[in-house]
Amino acid sequence: MHKTFAVIAFVVLTFISANAQYEVAFSNSYPPYQFMNEEGELVGFNIDILNAIKDLYKSDIHISGGAWEAINQALENSGTQAVGGVNYPGSPDNDYIYTRSTINTSHSFLYNTQFHSRFSLERFRSLKEPLVALWEHDVLIHYVRSINPSVKFLFVTDYEQLSAALDRADVTCAFAQRVAGIYQAKIQAKDYVSALDHHILERGMGFKVLKTAPELAALLNNGLEVILANGEYQKIYDKWITEYDQSHNEWQKYYKYTVIASTIILILFLLLLIVNRILKARVRSRTKDLQYQLDLNSQIMKELKRQKIRAEESEKMKTAFLANMSHEIRTPMNGILGFTELLKTEEYLSEEQLHFINVIEQSGNRMLGTINNIIDVSKLESGVEEPSYNAVNIKGILMQLQSFFTQETKVKGIKLNVAEKGVISTKGFVTDEYKLNSILTNLIKNGIKFTRQGYVAVTYSVNQECAEFWVEDTGIGIALSQQADIFDQFVQADTSYSRNFEGSGLGLSITKGYVNLLGGEITIESEPKKGTTFYVRIPNHKL
Repeated sequence: MHKTFAVIAFVVLTFISANAQYEVAFSNSYPPYQFMNEEGELVGFNIDILNAIKDLYKSDIHISGGAWEAINQALENSGTQAVGGVNYPGSPDNDYIYTRSTINTSHSFLYNTQFHSRFSLERFRSLKEPLVALWEHDVLIHYVRSINPSVKFLFVTDYEQLSAALDRADVTCAFAQRVAGIYQAKIQAKDYVSALDHHILERGMGFKVLKTAPELAALLNNGLEVILANGEYQKIYDKWITEYDQSHNEWQKYYKYTVIASTIILILFLLLLIVNRILKARVRSRTKDLQYQLDLNSQIMKELKRQKIRAEESEKMKTAFLANMSHEIRTPMNGILGFTELLKTEEYLSEEQLHFINVIEQSGNRMLGTINNIIDVSKLESGVEEPSYNAVNIKGILMQLQSFFTQETKVKGIKLNVAEKGVISTKGFVTDEYKLNSILTNLIKNGIKFTRQGYVAVTYSVNQECAEFWVEDTGIGIALSQQADIFDQFVQADTSYSRNFEGSGLGLSITKGYVNLLGGEITIESEPKKGTTFYVRIPNHKL
């Protein structure tokens, strides 16, 4: 689309330019941009740019030259349609159209190296009443005076005067358009004239066109774009500008001294490098053993710190273990011994004896459960516990658990509910039946233990990928600050009243260990006085 538009624009502009005549004027004293050569011809960078556009569109454009004031007066009186080599003023103009820039220009300080071999802005700033040659222009004067307020000025009107001023010993420097100043010095074979590398007061230079000739402005803009693209612009730039717009390198003038100085510096550097390596080798040799000792001491300190922390944690765990186990073993043992002693007498009826036997049985089962938990924890901690996978009937396991705990929930006056939630199929689900049973048993037992009223509900979902369980109760709940530790060994929700409930604090630790062993996950959501929900996900290990 863009290419099509460009072709149409080219055709339209070619047609318009072929049927119109335009007058474009240039200043005749601004080399190398536009000036009169020895044959009296108007030549220069901007002239070649306009001729390239003129040839491109086969347009009838007449090029004329004159003094700067005269050609601008002609433009104002409509004696010409455009003036070339005009700097964009920086703000819109109601009377004229400014085309895109043909080139960017800048000013710089020019100086005679025969008088000032090492000229710089810093040196210029420090001079007292330096004499500077320049055009009488407010912007130029203000800029130079901002660098050195004591400056004196020598005003010139063209670049020949500027070049002549630089040959005067009392002239410190000149401030002028960089390329034009260097061009004038080159054609006069004044190789001793140089310019600082600073590019100051950069501005775009283009064409200033009457608003009554918008088609000329469009032709110039489009033509410039075309010659930029086809390489013609670069040829013109290289012809007139490149040679005079190169950065000056001061060191080239002193190449011999630079080489000698560089050689001396290089030799000194090599000597220093050799000495440095010798010293480094000696220091490295002497500090190697010290560094090794420091590293060894650091490792020893870290290991001692780790051992100290482990010892402190082990001591705490030992204390917790002894306290819990002392209670969990002593309590049922007291029951067994006490009621056994009572059975030795004949003072009780057979019904009371049967009650004593039931208490002994319950105490024995409780002690057996505690011992089994200790064994399970030991296996998990030592890493010898391994899963044994086989096909299981999840629904059957839950029905057995519901039947097993029914009597206990009836005694407490709470309900135990089991419900399906999106069960696809329980057939072919493979996991460790004993460990799954233990996980669900511990969670249900935990819910019943800490629920005084309400219910314990088990919801489950089974698919080909995994089995999910939600064990919810309306019990005492667990504070958020304690939920992170609830799966640790010998931990209950709140030790301030947990002794009101039986338990060693190993059940949830074993549950989490089995869940991890089966490759699953377990999470908790709880709120004090409202209840707790445990979520368990067990993957299907079907091959």
